[in-house]
Amino acid sequence: MKSLQKYFYALAVVLITTGTFAQKIEKTDPVITKDYEGTTFTSQKSLIENISASDLLSYSQAIIANPNLEELTAEGSYTMFLAPDAFFNAMDKEERDAFLASSNEYVQKQVFSAFIVPGRVDSRSLMYELKKREGAPLYLKTISGKNLGVKMSRKNMVLFDAEGNQVKIMQPDYYHSKGFFHIVDGYFMPESEE
Repeated sequence: MKSLQKYFYALAVVLITTGTFAQKIEKTDPVITKDYEGTTFTSQKSLIENISASDLLSYSQAIIANPNLEELTAEGSYTMFLAPDAFFNAMDKEERDAFLASSNEYVQKQVFSAFIVPGRVDSRSLMYELKKREGAPLYLKTISGKNLGVKMSRKNMVLFDAEGNQVKIMQPDYYHSKGFFHIVDGYFMPESEE
């Protein structure tokens, strides 16, 4: 009986210790850097500081940096999936201008909050969970309260929503001071009302 109690005590200590260290980057931790198309992102900088350094993420940066939308990334650790400017540049000019207009903050918040997940979620964790599910999709709860699906499609990890829209994770695992961000090839855009 005592050996069983010792076993459970040791297991509890390991689980608590692992959970604590897995969720927090301490200031004494080494700085982690990774390059994206000529820009170096670092774990010491905030998400905004990192993506502001890249000319390829200027549309996403402009929306996230909007003071009226800063609540999206204000509290706790989080993981964000970001589309590069190429996604916006491929949109029809009128559609892009309408989406980016400051008067469209409600829709911007809807779109971006569907791509922010509380906590630190890296691609290795996603792959591990997908393998455990033997091909079944994984669902992450976003700050919008909706599920963001993750699955494998061929050899690519893709995100999907309840309507079946999909985007591919192109470049995973960039650190920022409060978590991770991953580069995806688009966002789930609302249908335009015409």
